[in-house]
Amino acid sequence: MKPVVLLDFWASPFGQRCRIALAEKGVEYEYSEENIRGDKSPLLLESNPVYKKIPVLIHDGKPVCESLIIVLYIDEAWPDRAPLLPADHYARAQARFWADFVDKKVRRCPPCVCESALNLWKLKGEAQEAAKEEFIEILRLLECELGDKKYFGGDVFGFVDIALVPFTTWFYSCETYAGFSVEEAVPKLVAWSKRCLERESVANSLYDPVKIYEYVKTIFGYYILRHSFDTTQKSTPRVIRGTGCPHKDPPITRMTRLLLVHSQNTREKKRDKTRAMKAVVLLDFWASPFGQRCRIALAEKGVDYEYREENVLGDKSPLLLQSNPVHKKIPVLIHDGKPVCESLIIVQYIDEAWPDRAPLLPADPYSRAQARFWADFVDVKVRSPYADASHGEAQAAAKEEFIGILKLLEGELGDKKYFGGDAFGFVDVALAPFVSWFYSYETCAGFSIEEAAPKVVAWGKRCMERESVANALSHPDKIYEIVGVLKKKFGVE
Repeated sequence: MKPVVLLDFWASPFGQRCRIALAEKGVEYEYSEENIRGDKSPLLLESNPVYKKIPVLIHDGKPVCESLIIVLYIDEAWPDRAPLLPADHYARAQARFWADFVDKKVRRCPPCVCESALNLWKLKGEAQEAAKEEFIEILRLLECELGDKKYFGGDVFGFVDIALVPFTTWFYSCETYAGFSVEEAVPKLVAWSKRCLERESVANSLYDPVKIYEYVKTIFGYYILRHSFDTTQKSTPRVIRGTGCPHKDPPITRMTRLLLVHSQNTREKKRDKTRAMKAVVLLDFWASPFGQRCRIALAEKGVDYEYREENVLGDKSPLLLQSNPVHKKIPVLIHDGKPVCESLIIVQYIDEAWPDRAPLLPADPYSRAQARFWADFVDVKVRSPYADASHGEAQAAAKEEFIGILKLLEGELGDKKYFGGDAFGFVDVALAPFVSWFYSYETCAGFSIEEAAPKVVAWGKRCMERESVANALSHPDKIYEIVGVLKKKFGVE
């Protein structure tokens, strides 16, 4: 085995990201093809025991998983060659945001396709038309961000380009199944893709669109056989033209108003009475575990900021809509008038913008990659209790799945004080806000988290001893009250 090995599958756009990054850096590596639709290799199962999927980069015997985390690792492990992320911390945050946008909107779906494209293949009639419009709106948002630039980062090929370009070879399949022209919808984006294909790193990593189309036909039949699609059971959310975002405005109940008044009253003393914006502003909602991550990080860094409470269950403020026009949600950190969105991206930005105070990510590239992996795991797997079915076998299955998630986290924590060792850090910031939600989980599903994962509970208590965490988290009883409101909002009784 060479010092660098990539476990991958030829058609995977996620693996292609890694191949492009390695080529840009001039890193020699061994390519190992995986049978993703059959028996997976012992090396893959050993290297990625959590997700058991490709791609996996193995460097000097140590595995790194998840494509964007791998690309970041490659950039940090070989920093002297063709930087993929810009040096400026705000530009880095923006690059992470748009790469994350690609992952969320043009996202993965077994067995190695993008879900937006999958909807175009599996739906018919009005449902397919709605999916096509949503897909086009996603591409238009990306085209708007690209503008007249050569690449997403300007004149330099970089992180966002690597995140998106592998999907361009799937455009032909999308067009063929849904009957439209990507080039007519987003000509600048198609021109950008052609420029990317002039790069040797991209041209050698991507496959001919016709070959991808032939592969799509085989996996589409395979996926239908395995999952038995029933498109009549899923409604398509209304898409607001120009945003690509589902729009749902729930009614404001009396209890919701009471909770909003409570949150405003309890935090009024922390707000700037003059309403003149400080250098650092956080748009947030008191019960949000994602906003609490940002509050903890700011407190750890000793950053003075203005807290602005948002009415997330009703009309959103003009400042929020202006600062986060893509997702229109909290939290948003505004630093010197420039907004940063998405909680984990905000926490990384805070760590880089104030590097001389209490580092949240370790200096070692591999340790940073591991911290990003587990923080991302929390984002993907740790959900709010109102998001799952609340009765019978469905609830029992959701409870077992949640306990399994906690046990995986407990396995990673081990006997360490914090997830990173003796120092409170990135993974702790990502997970700690959910500690105040544990009571709601237990009450809704009827089980004891302390019995299921005693080490995680003990870790949570240690975190609560930190002033930054204790001041950011809300009392479990108040969280349980808001959970009741949210369950009604999501139709879970």
